Order: sequence, then structure tokens, then C-alpha cells
Amino acid sequence: MTSRRPACFISTGSVLIDLPLQVNRIPAPGGAVTASSTGPVVGGGYTVVSAVARQGKPAALAATLGTGPNSALVREAMMLDGVELVVEELVGDIGTCITLIEPSGRRTFVTNEGIEAEPQLDDLRQLDLLPGDWVHATGYDIVHPLSHRVLADWLVDLPEGVGLVVDLGPVEPEIGAATLGRLLGRATLLTGNHLEITQLGARLGSPAALREACPGALIVRRTGVHGCVLWPAGGSPIEVAGFSRDVVDTTGAGDTHTGVLVAGLMDGLDEVTAATRANAAAAEAVSRQGPARCPLREEIDALLSEA
Repeated sequence: MTSRRPACFISTGSVLIDLPLQVNRIPAPGGAVTASSTGPVVGGGYTVVSAVARQGKPAALAATLGTGPNSALVREAMMLDGVELVVEELVGDIGTCITLIEPSGRRTFVTNEGIEAEPQLDDLRQLDLLPGDWVHATGYDIVHPLSHRVLADWLVDLPEGVGLVVDLGPVEPEIGAATLGRLLGRATLLTGNHLEITQLGARLGSPAALREACPGALIVRRTGVHGCVLWPAGGSPIEVAGFSRDVVDTTGAGDTHTGVLVAGLMDGLDEVTAATRANAAAAEAVSRQGPARCPLREEIDALLSEA
């Protein structure tokens, strides 16, 4: 009898190379500012899949990589984290995101695109998805004119028993009403920061309308240093306290939170326990430079013991 493989987390989020630049201020139009940097790092959709892998759970990337030097950097990171690439590469290379980081941790992005915006439907259809797997999608890819045409229909038609994690991000207002409604209706976990979830509720008419739009989803409102608020399907909102750390760089904090939360659910933890671990991981991540800086499972255990 053939044994079943372990449940896997699969991210469709497009991966970029981040160039973080520390600045004292954002220059005025036509102005100039001196920046410091530690060099390029792997970012974008890689952060969430890296966070899952660092908890010891099977993690895979279903986002397009290319044949150029940027993609080679991603493959090096994947080897270190134990992340598998489950789609074919394309000729070309992924893009770059320049991130201007102010002393407060606030970020400003300038992105140039590459082949990460060209997911292949045949590749996604050939994925061997099983009940217990989780698929992660971002608003950036859902709203993009190229990737939208591939991802939107594929995501809402995922096999029964496969969880769908939706992080709409700040581009949610650009997602059409029909696509938004279908995604929310299929979502198993909907996550966003306080502003994003508030704006989505306002767009739909009320928090109650948001709850009705995604009846089967755990809704996660990330509240920074305060932690997060969970709204389970069929239950009432639950506030889960956060952890305080000195903020160095908030890049990827939300994805770190999401990855550790889902990894906890894959481990069979209850929602509050998984969210507590996610809060600790996100707090530690913002005290480190760069996007994919999620602490390892044992580091989170140590943080919780100290707390």
C-alpha cells in the first residue's frame, strides 16, 4: 500500500530580488538622499514559503523562476531552507524591488517586473494537490493583468480539502468584485493588516458582510505590536496578544506571520496557539534586516519561553 506524502504548503506568490536601502528620509521629487544597504536579498512571495519551511514543514514554490542571476539567488535560498520548486522555469529572469526603508521602519517600493508575472496554467494544473495541503495567493498576483488570467480561476477550483490562504494586501481595491467574491467564498484563511481588513469590510458594507462573504474562512487581522485578532468561522473575534521588539525593518513581517500561523495549523495546533507563535515570529522578524528573516521553530520556542 502506497503511503501518503505529508501535507505541503504551496505558494503561488511571485518572487523578486529585493534591494533594501536604509534612508533617513524619502527624497522630494528631483531631490537626492544617501542610503546604506547590505545588498540584494530574496523577497516577494518567497518570504511566506520560507517561513513555513523554517518551521520544519514541507514547503514548495509554485511561482515562476527564470534562467538568470536573480533566479539563481532564489534557488540558493531554496536549497538552504529546503523549499522545493514545483513548476518549470522560463527563459528570462525575475524582477527586482528597490525598498526605501525609513528609520521608523516604513517602506516605499519601486519594482521592475520580470517573468515572475507569467505563471503557466499547465504547470499549476499538473500539481498533485491533496487534502491537507495549503495554497497561498497574494493580491498582487491576482490583480496583475497577466497572472490574473491564470490564477483567479485555478485558485477557486482547488480540490476539496485543500486550504486556500488569501492575502489581498494593499491592492485589494483594484480586484474586481466578481473575482473578489469568488476568492473570499473559497478562502480557508483570509489575512491582512488592520487597515487592509478594515478597508475590505468597508468595501463590502460592514464587518458582518465580510464575515458573510467568506463563511468558511478564519479571518486574521494583523495589528502589529498588538498581535492579531482572529475571527473563526462560526465564532466570535479573539484578540491574541503580540510581542514587543525594536523595529529595524518591517519588510515581510506579514508573510512571516502568515507562514508560521499556517505551519502551526498544519501541526494540529489550535488557532490561538498557532497565532501566538506567529505573533512572536513576526515580532522577531521586524528586529532583523531584510524580508525572509523568519526565526526557526526552536527560536520561536525560546522566545515564547522567555515571554
